Amino acid sequence: MKLKFISLLILSFFTHSIVSQEKVKIKTSGFGDESIRIKESGLGDISVRFKDSGFGDFSVGFTKSKFKADYVLKYTGFGDRSVRIKKSGFGDTSIRIKKTGFVDVTIRIKKSGTVDYLIYSKNNYISKSEIVAALINVIKKENRR
Repeated sequence: MKLKFISLLILSFFTHSIVSQEKVKIKTSGFGDESIRIKESGLGDISVRFKDSGFGDFSVGFTKSKFKADYVLKYTGFGDRSVRIKKSGFGDTSIRIKKTGFVDVTIRIKKSGTVDYLIYSKNNYISKSEIVAALINVIKKENRR
């Protein structure tokens, strides 16, 4: 009986980590499930600021292990959803990334410690636009609060 319980407990941990992971395909051309326009000036539907210290609405970290990540960024192949990043034209949602001032959503980037969301990418560098694309649903949810 005890062995069954332990086996079931271990299985639930593996299932939780597999189910909770989302693969996001980042696109710069063509069609995606959603398109976002990234702006650095003017007005946007949602304004976002990245911080290295202090408090944020949520925190983000990066991992080198695909299996630990909440969001896996993909640039080829298939994903659970695809997001097209646009620098001009129209998108489903426009996001203004600000360096200072008041914003709708603040994202804290942490290099170590516990974070709310872990992101994995094969690329060595992940742009702020790619972070926004991966977390667009989280950003929208935080903006509604």
